[in-house]
Amino acid sequence: MKQKNLYTPEAFTIGALFFICGLVTWLNATIIPFLKVACELSNFQSYFVTFAFYLAYAAVALPSLRLLEKTDTKSGMAMGLMAMSAGALIFVPAALLRTYPLFLLGLLASGAGLGLLQAAVSTYIAAPGTDENAPSGSSVANICSRVAGVAGTLAVGSVLFYKIDSFEASIRIAEGVSRAAELDTLAHKAVAPYLAIALALAAVAFWVKSLPRPTLNAGEKCTEQEKDTPDVDTFRLPRFWLGLLTLFLYVGAEVIGVGSISLYGKAVGMSFEVAKALPACWLFAALLGCLLGAFVVPRHICMERALAVCAALGVIFSVAAVNATGWLSVAFVALLGLSGSLVWPSVFSLSMKKMGKYAKLGAAILATGVAGGALLPLAYGYLADAAGYRQAYWILAPCYAAILLYAITNLPSAKKKHQSGIIQNMKEKAYALHR
Repeated sequence: MKQKNLYTPEAFTIGALFFICGLVTWLNATIIPFLKVACELSNFQSYFVTFAFYLAYAAVALPSLRLLEKTDTKSGMAMGLMAMSAGALIFVPAALLRTYPLFLLGLLASGAGLGLLQAAVSTYIAAPGTDENAPSGSSVANICSRVAGVAGTLAVGSVLFYKIDSFEASIRIAEGVSRAAELDTLAHKAVAPYLAIALALAAVAFWVKSLPRPTLNAGEKCTEQEKDTPDVDTFRLPRFWLGLLTLFLYVGAEVIGVGSISLYGKAVGMSFEVAKALPACWLFAALLGCLLGAFVVPRHICMERALAVCAALGVIFSVAAVNATGWLSVAFVALLGLSGSLVWPSVFSLSMKKMGKYAKLGAAILATGVAGGALLPLAYGYLADAAGYRQAYWILAPCYAAILLYAITNLPSAKKKHQSGIIQNMKEKAYALHR
């Protein structure tokens, strides 16, 4: 299977769809603090936002593969978009009634739709399992996702958190019916943006369905090289299963970082008007890391070493966030976006080596690693309620340490480098003789 050309109308479509994926995903970082105030939640309760979203995402990963085998990629994309549209639409009655379980139902639908959409797009974006080419498509997806996150959290946050500091002050002194009325007014702010998102997602779904069938077709056949891959080795590779665990820890750490930073900023004395922009700062740091990685990997540094550097920075920033105080501590949390920018594409690519004809199944299994975003933030929320936001960040250090260990165990050895150099020289000499 060949890598798709990254400069075609098809690639533009893929980039647009990953932009949508990023927008829906990263809005959770804005909705967590909003619902915590509007629905009067504890930290632990507020992280059921990510629990519902990522649990649904992980749950549909393998069923999506079976569904896409029975239909084409275009239909899978459209169904995923419509499910996401339905999830956003559920936010409208949830906001009008200020009912937290109804918000969670909308997040379940959005997460399931996103899982199907990304499964459909991922079967098309690149050939998983091609060692050199797979990271490039993932990097483009990462960049589009981060750009959407920065834009989306700032735009929607400006609506949801408009004059929220005065609202919060009014809520603190209000009681009974007046308090409920203030909270209802705050919750109603979610109606307009999520109604607009629902309509936009539905429109994109109809647009995808209108695309010419040959443009987005899932029926790609295995190449001869894939067919020749030994079946016995496919799922006996420790690198694959350790990669799944690594992705689980990474997604959990990522969701904790971006999902908690607004509330942490508020806890250290920032106003909500300032703290609402902190998720965008985290995502901007991640975007810078993605752009840097696109230029230096693999031209100047191999993927494994880039992963090791990112993971080491993650450990350093996590420990620094716990030991620093005030704005400096918040800044270290924001820098975690930089440290995690290359983790997903790198670990995914390393895990998919030698998967051959089982590449799509392997990719679907790895996608279940997003369950880390469902479980680890709940643990963080529990610790934040018990010991405070800053001490709860200790949970991040072992996550990044595990990623660092995975990177180190996959570093190319000097012997392998020497052998690959000899092989390359032999190929060059053979090519010269042929000419």
